[in-house]
Amino acid sequence: MLDEVKKIGSFVKRDFKVYFTYKLALSMAFLSIVFNFMYMVLFGSMFVSGVIPAITSYGGNFISYILVGTIGWGFIWAIMSQISESLRIEMELGTLESILMTPTSIYTMTISYTIFGSFFGFLSIVGLILIGYGLFGVNVIASVSIFTLLIFILSVIMMTGLGMILGGLTIWIKNIGQTAPLIQSITMFFCGVYFPISILPEYLQPISKFMPFYYFIEGLRKSLISSTPINELFFYVVVLLILSITFIILGGYALKRGIKKAKIDGSLSFY
Repeated sequence: MLDEVKKIGSFVKRDFKVYFTYKLALSMAFLSIVFNFMYMVLFGSMFVSGVIPAITSYGGNFISYILVGTIGWGFIWAIMSQISESLRIEMELGTLESILMTPTSIYTMTISYTIFGSFFGFLSIVGLILIGYGLFGVNVIASVSIFTLLIFILSVIMMTGLGMILGGLTIWIKNIGQTAPLIQSITMFFCGVYFPISILPEYLQPISKFMPFYYFIEGLRKSLISSTPINELFFYVVVLLILSITFIILGGYALKRGIKKAKIDGSLSFY
């Protein structure tokens, strides 16, 4: 057990060295998140005048609404993409098979990718909070509660599971193409990231309830509103707990199946 913990530290240390070697790529990744937020705020400002009825239940502040959505969405997808992309890169470099030939669990690798992705997700959160407060006077830190932290923790587990699922598919069929970006685009549309679900056509609104990430974004917003009933916050926590367990189980199964098939096919060492 202690050896696996040490290995996690070694993987994280390695990833830090690799990422900080390419400082331009690192800075561009962060700036893309910042400019996406600024773009949404400035674009939306052209149409905003006074109170917006659709976001009244979320406090009514347009910039705060966009900021929370950007923070939440950027954080969870930083984790998911880190896991699936890291597994893909390990295959491209031919290091995945070498690592798995040692007494190293695939889950040890997954945990290290999760920690690393969470770190960069956290950096993006800090940057966005500072920009939101410095440029627009929006302070979301003052509204953070224990439920906010619980929702973030459960979302990390849920996205780790999704990353494992996509990583398992990558190991299985090698090239999954635009699967992850497509999932992100579809779910973003139905999860209320940049606009409330209530503005969707009525026949599309029920679809949101079948999107796992909807409960994270909605729960995050509600946890930052002091008037939200405790039982409503408990609802989002319980749903996310169930989703987290489900995604982790499915992710573990996908990884095992992917590795097993790649070993049988003799394709574990190449992409």
